[in-house]
Amino acid sequence: MSIVHLKGREAPKAARSAMETLLFTSEEIGLWRMPRFQRPLRVNAKVLLLAEDMKTNGGFVPGVLTLGHLGADKTNWLVDGQHRIEAFKLSELRECIADVRSMTFDTMADMAKEFVELNGRLVTMKPDDILRGLEDSMPPLRRIVQACDFVTYGQVRRGDTRSGMIGMSQLLRCWHMSSGDVPAQNSPAALDLAERLDMNDADQIVMFMQTARSAWGTDPENYRLWGALNLTITMWMWRALVLDKERGVKRSVALNPDSFRKCLMSVSADSSYLDWLVGRMMCERDRSPCYIRLKAIFLARLQEGSTKKVMMMTPSWASR
Repeated sequence: MSIVHLKGREAPKAARSAMETLLFTSEEIGLWRMPRFQRPLRVNAKVLLLAEDMKTNGGFVPGVLTLGHLGADKTNWLVDGQHRIEAFKLSELRECIADVRSMTFDTMADMAKEFVELNGRLVTMKPDDILRGLEDSMPPLRRIVQACDFVTYGQVRRGDTRSGMIGMSQLLRCWHMSSGDVPAQNSPAALDLAERLDMNDADQIVMFMQTARSAWGTDPENYRLWGALNLTITMWMWRALVLDKERGVKRSVALNPDSFRKCLMSVSADSSYLDWLVGRMMCERDRSPCYIRLKAIFLARLQEGSTKKVMMMTPSWASR
């Protein structure tokens, strides 16, 4: 790369970083790598307008680009500035000039934290954007994503086979809301929930989600089963019937994951319940009737072929 020293520019004070004004060729930029914590690239009207501006201003890239390096590795990772670089590519110019902040990191997780910090100051990031950026430093999140490819950090567009069935932030909120004796109606911020998550929590979430995916699949008619209300209440039942063995002995039948999966299959086959879910939310008004309907479906499935009466708890919050 060529270095052009311009006066009047002062590098930000940051450890293990340096700032220079550099001239890049399109070939050099083509070698830069995109870390997986980056948000999806969206070429909108602003990006196209910037590309046109670069054609007339001599290829000056606005703002400061941030490049990251891992230890002594010379690979350039584009930590911040992917849309501006995309605008340069669209301009089809051979060269551009930019203020570049070069930073050295010990790990990719450290690089991801810097990405979140930079974007948190500059733009409003969605909860899933933050969680994606911090995944490398949070093994429980990696465990969930690796085991459940239908959990996504991006926008959920059901019907698009490349998209997921549920966002990570909503998944963490539903799991939290299902954790108490009474399913909660709200939860802390997704980042707070992620920071509290340990590997045991992740394993339990994976077990439930794989069971639900096996029962519901990705069929369009089952999309509403992945909504907050149904997901939270079925998670609450999973905790009570599968994970809490003592509760099963004392007040209700205890189920194994396969028995619970069969009950979830009956849930997806109940058209009246699917119709009832339309417009329902995770609130006190809908929480009790949701559980009562799910309980009836579960009991009907469990009673099939059994000569003994199957018992399930009726918690106080669902009896009114």
